[in-house]
Amino acid sequence: MATMIGNASLDERGKISGGKAGDQTGKEVCIRSYYAKWDVVIRLKDKAMREKVADCMEMACKNILIGYDQGNRNSLLNYSRNVGYNPSKVTVPCETDCSSLVTVCCCYAGIREASLVVAGNCATTSTLRKRLQATGAVDVFTGKEYTMSDKKLVRGDILVREGHHTAVVVQTDEAMNIAPKKDIHDVALDVLNGKYSNGGRRRALLIEAGYDPDEVQAEVNRILREKK
Repeated sequence: MATMIGNASLDERGKISGGKAGDQTGKEVCIRSYYAKWDVVIRLKDKAMREKVADCMEMACKNILIGYDQGNRNSLLNYSRNVGYNPSKVTVPCETDCSSLVTVCCCYAGIREASLVVAGNCATTSTLRKRLQATGAVDVFTGKEYTMSDKKLVRGDILVREGHHTAVVVQTDEAMNIAPKKDIHDVALDVLNGKYSNGGRRRALLIEAGYDPDEVQAEVNRILREKK
């Protein structure tokens, strides 16, 4: 299985605005092969939310009523708002662009619209990272092992080339999803023994090692409760 990403990119004429509403070619909003040309990888801390981001992107890519147009980029948001931000339930031809589509995906996953939409305008590729970071719901990776390779990516990751483009990982290679070698209880003991540092550094090291930091923290808390 190859790594695949979902994105919105250019209208039926290969232009950024002025086309017909809806996807005229099946490629305006679509799933395509991964490529390495990103500045940052944004990962929702909650796995269930990451899955929803990916699910939303897949649904948008399947709905031919959703096309690309920067000049009318907020119309998908406006039509999807009343159906739980679910693009599969949009029944009117509308438009989006790469970052407004990712905004809708994040809203579908549970991020408050007010965190990403200002004065009726969705986040852009230049503001997406800052607005998502402000929610406290994401981890951000800028190392080349994340931005120039798919080896550490997981489904639901948000890829951003700031000022240019953004996409969502919808499929990763099976080899990337090998289960961690240690039981979560043992990893929690390692945390308590100081192996994984603390704070943000701890989260980064746990993710690097292939563990869910929130799951590990829950086990750490359970162990500490039992010791009382």
